[in-house]
Amino acid sequence: MSIVKQPKIAIIAPSAPPLGGGGVASSHYHLYRCFRNRGIDAVLLTFNERETGGADSGSLRFGASARQRALLALCSALYLKAKGSRRPAYQLIDILASIPGVLRMNRALDRLKPDHIIIPDHGAPGLFLEKRGARLSMVAHHNPARFINNSLLGDFCPIDIREAVSLEQRVLRKVDAVIAPSRYMEAVFKETFRFAGPVTTIHNPLDLSLIEEVEKKDVRQELGLPPDAPMIYVPSAGSRLKGERFVAQIIRNLAAAYAGMLGFYLSGSLTADLADELRSVPGNVRIFSPGHLSYGDNLALVKACSFGISPTLIENFSMAILEAGFCGLPMVVFRVGGTGEIISDGENGFCVTCPDVGALTAAAQRLLDARYCREMGHFAYLSARARFNADGIVDSYLEFCCIDPVGGAFTGGLCAG
Repeated sequence: MSIVKQPKIAIIAPSAPPLGGGGVASSHYHLYRCFRNRGIDAVLLTFNERETGGADSGSLRFGASARQRALLALCSALYLKAKGSRRPAYQLIDILASIPGVLRMNRALDRLKPDHIIIPDHGAPGLFLEKRGARLSMVAHHNPARFINNSLLGDFCPIDIREAVSLEQRVLRKVDAVIAPSRYMEAVFKETFRFAGPVTTIHNPLDLSLIEEVEKKDVRQELGLPPDAPMIYVPSAGSRLKGERFVAQIIRNLAAAYAGMLGFYLSGSLTADLADELRSVPGNVRIFSPGHLSYGDNLALVKACSFGISPTLIENFSMAILEAGFCGLPMVVFRVGGTGEIISDGENGFCVTCPDVGALTAAAQRLLDARYCREMGHFAYLSARARFNADGIVDSYLEFCCIDPVGGAFTGGLCAG
């Protein structure tokens, strides 16, 4: 009887909990866990860690040293200046800062000898990655081209963006197939890049066991709020791209519309400007802003919230919005990028036209009705599990990567040759 060798899958991420977070890191970490849950021989490798600790729970972590990062940042700045850049730039340095970690990661890949490698586009790890005969799939999360000529996002450097796009186009020479986490990102990828291989949309999976093992942490008492006070989650509140400019206005509008006390959990670090604005919030508002937290600590706070508001100005397929649904939170969002592929307006939250902050807060006011909020939250919980079932998403990954979901063997098709 012949024995079929189960393929080994290497999943590449910039970082992963507990050392790092962000949407790309979180999505690849969940993908790794979902593969392992299905009995797939998968290993997680990271390339952009700021602190490294070797192996932990099936992952191998790599990254540039602080000195290397500083030198690469200087090289990037000097190069862009020589090209005529005078605007904010961070796309090229994201790619350059990934190189030392990828070079170290290559040695681990040489030992592991994976049959299939899944990489993100952000940071262009594929540029120096040695796939050594493995099939290479890329997940199109980022796409620098989205940041140009968008007045809402700020004045990003077109030279920086063009250089990054050019390098990512070079990565595609090695790539066998592309997966987009949303239909929006698939369309943007096809508009930006030349690629003759297969491209498909497969939503990011969530490992439900990871969500369920987190115990909620309710800070209402700590903030001096009554137990039934609405607690509102604002993800990445200090990020310009996630709508920092609207956060204080949202808080003021909701405070004026509600007679009782309100709490706000603002995740992530706040800028000095936003912190200054928040010093004069209305008297019926309490703000909890602990800064950067671990993945589990953030999720524990989200679970205790009533609903969430994300005034994000650009989005691929938000892990924060997706996670909120799995925690039973209806979300109120601008209809940008892939948000409309997660939030069905009026069912598991509200999608409004960007950047109409008045419409955003008007929709959020409806969720200040506790009964209505609970009902929509329950639907959000059920909808997330039905629409974004991890097993179905993993099946789609395995089918697209030509791996038998039962036996684990390659099935040919796109993988042939």
